[in-house]
Amino acid sequence: MKTIISHAVRFAAVSLFAVLLLCGSNIYAQEKVYIYAAASTREVLKDLVDGYKATGKSAVEFVTVFGASGDLARQIEAGAEADIFISADTKWAKYLDDKKLVEKGTAANFASNALVLIASPKANTKFKFPDRLFEAVGEGYLAMGDPKPVPAGKYGQEALTSHKLWDKLSGAKKIAFYPDVRKTLNAVETSQADYGIVYKTDAKLSSVVKVVYTFKKESHSPIDYPVCAVTGKNKGDAAAFMKFLKKKEAKKIIEKYGFAVK
Repeated sequence: MKTIISHAVRFAAVSLFAVLLLCGSNIYAQEKVYIYAAASTREVLKDLVDGYKATGKSAVEFVTVFGASGDLARQIEAGAEADIFISADTKWAKYLDDKKLVEKGTAANFASNALVLIASPKANTKFKFPDRLFEAVGEGYLAMGDPKPVPAGKYGQEALTSHKLWDKLSGAKKIAFYPDVRKTLNAVETSQADYGIVYKTDAKLSSVVKVVYTFKKESHSPIDYPVCAVTGKNKGDAAAFMKFLKKKEAKKIIEKYGFAVK
């Protein structure tokens, strides 16, 4: 009889411990919001997340993944754990929408940007653009994003083409391609390349590079940043954060980093 009671007590104790452990894990489990965003939004997105948390409505953990918009879109298509997508090109938001991976009614314009030609600390900045760019590059290179996955690279190719420079520079193998706009910026900052094409907001973050020229809007496609929720993920803090992006305090943060808000 004592043995039966002893086993019963042990079973009850183990069961209670399991329940407490399960409850404890629920208490300390923290929801995460995964944001896949264009490399050029790294600093502004950090401030926006901090601004959202400052409202005091949530202590959720935000996990941000940055890279070329095309690469991120394909990762989401492959099943990456993403709740929100911020692209530097409407093309990649549409790409996911065509795959039924964008929650209906959530797509909106996050911000707009401009495209600039920058020079390294050692490069000549006194030449006339676009007439003398090829000569200014000389034995060096012009850095830019790979036009296929990197929106900044696509805009750069369009801008160079409009100035009749693309065929000349690419044909002479004077263009060095990088996997995202931030790596392009770093290449110019460290003088791996004398010149580069990046967004105005990236150039603004650097105390090293010099802006040589701001490309006219007519020379390339509109640089708009769409934001959207991934299908089935527009809920909880992800949905609340999407709403926060439309508020005045969020727009002030976006503008502080040099982006334009429509």
